[in-house]
Amino acid sequence: MILVNVESLSESELRSIAMQEGIDGAGALSREEIVSLLEDMYGDSDSDSQSKDPNLRYMSGLTDYRDISKYVENLPGVEDLPDSYPDTEIHLIKKNGAWLYAFWSLSPNDSDRLQNEGASLVLSVTIDNNGSREEYDIPVSFLDSAWNIGIPYGCGFCRVSLSSIRNGEKSILAVSQPEELTDSYWLRHTDEMKYNDSLYRLYLTLVTTKEGNIVDNPVVQDIIQLFRKEDLQNE
Repeated sequence: MILVNVESLSESELRSIAMQEGIDGAGALSREEIVSLLEDMYGDSDSDSQSKDPNLRYMSGLTDYRDISKYVENLPGVEDLPDSYPDTEIHLIKKNGAWLYAFWSLSPNDSDRLQNEGASLVLSVTIDNNGSREEYDIPVSFLDSAWNIGIPYGCGFCRVSLSSIRNGEKSILAVSQPEELTDSYWLRHTDEMKYNDSLYRLYLTLVTTKEGNIVDNPVVQDIIQLFRKEDLQNE
């Protein structure tokens, strides 16, 4: 299920989604009114679906929204993707410093063989960060072909393998190229920003929306939490 991260969208994007959702008078509503209505709408669907689907994916742009195909299908160079590919491969694309987009193809021969053998599929995630390693598996189905993977900030890389599991034994089907993690200088040097007022104000303006809210970004929230923790310790 895809949920709309309404705070990250522009007014025109919000208005378009509101109209598609059937909100009356969406064309005349303010951005704040649309955000409030959509948050109420998606908040209700969140509460209904949280227990059913723990792997909710959040969109942050209109192009991720359902029904967008009717707007882009006639653009030059836009082609329908095939239902399947002949090779078993997996690739990673960095969406931002906190998320990777993994997408893969399972060849028809591999798919038929594995399903006949009663095997299951997992994404095996390996994260090397500042000398420490984290490894875990994400179960996926034979109908899945893409997944969003959260990654930490730091110095290192993330690699994802598409693997099959049969009778408790794991076999690697395809391995992605490593994708480098994003190093956050300010998470390691918070004092430089905190005790330099002009620098703090400069960088704060870069991560503040026009409404005066801090952007919903994991690294920014981590920096703020570090500031607050130090303030509490100094009280």
